[in-house]
Amino acid sequence: MRMNLFTRWWYRFASVVETQTDLSFKEKNAIRRSQTSSWILLVVIILVLIPIPSLISKPFALIPVLVAFVLDVVALILNKNKQTTLAGVIAIFTIEAGLIGTILSVPGGATAINIPLFALLFQSIIVAAYMLSPQWSFIVMVFNLVVTYIIFQSKFLSPALKTLYVNNPTILIGLFEVQIIVAVFSFIIVSSSNQAIANLDRSEEIIQLERREIARQEEELGLKQQLENGIQVIMQTHTRAANGDFTARAPLSQDNILWRVAYSLNNLLARLAKNANLEQERFKEQNAIHTLARHLHEGTLPTQRTGTAVDEIIVALSSKVPNQQFSPKPASPNQQTPPPPSAPLRDGRTRRTVQDAPPPSPPPWR
Repeated sequence: MRMNLFTRWWYRFASVVETQTDLSFKEKNAIRRSQTSSWILLVVIILVLIPIPSLISKPFALIPVLVAFVLDVVALILNKNKQTTLAGVIAIFTIEAGLIGTILSVPGGATAINIPLFALLFQSIIVAAYMLSPQWSFIVMVFNLVVTYIIFQSKFLSPALKTLYVNNPTILIGLFEVQIIVAVFSFIIVSSSNQAIANLDRSEEIIQLERREIARQEEELGLKQQLENGIQVIMQTHTRAANGDFTARAPLSQDNILWRVAYSLNNLLARLAKNANLEQERFKEQNAIHTLARHLHEGTLPTQRTGTAVDEIIVALSSKVPNQQFSPKPASPNQQTPPPPSAPLRDGRTRRTVQDAPPPSPPPWR
């Protein structure tokens, strides 16, 4: 648990943090390189810090070590900011400069005790393979072989080591073998791991594509079902409207693909229902007018309310004929209103009402 916490903290501090899930293979590989490089740089910094206590009394040797430490910290910062390649170049430079500088700065030349320093140059090969690319391991290897050969052929070797090399040339061959073996294995291991990771990423991408395809098929199936249900509802609404039921509506929600069609249909049906009501009102008024005309022709007024504007005409006419009653309530079909009595005049004659008056004679044809 502690290791997991430290690992997460270290990745947040020294490497690129993965903030998204749907990343491409290139982006995932860059994050993995950054995380691996952070551990490599941590090891390099620790190796640089180890000899510092023994070099406190030697300022000429302490200053280069401190410079290498500062450069490695800069490389760590660059790695955090997605500059892993540049950070790797700086790390390789500090390793090469530190080891070669130590060999060349030995007073009187390098001795047999310093031979392991030549072998330690393989560190830069490993760093190049992981932080740059597997092919860079061979480039750094060739550089180390050339530097080692030049030093062994120069005056930077002590007389004792020079004599040992002349009598036993396999010393140089052994150093070359170490560099070659490390370069080959670094290339194979890093290339194989990159290929395995690439295959794993492709498998994950295939799985994601399959999931997306399944989701797409399910969405299409749901859309098809939605279309079928929507068409069925609209057909039922059309059938009811064709049978004269203009109150029918297509109850489709806005998330339905046919919602706009249903909305237009509902608007049309609402207008048709309104027109039907107006037609009924017009038909009712026509009947009321015909009824009023018939009563006027008979010399009477209607006694039932029609619920139309004709009622106002009847009220106005009834006010002109005081004895004519206009019932506020509809009369029963079998009930008949008796005609009003004739009013006597002073000269003995009787006043004719609307019922007593003879029908008007038709106008002459012209």
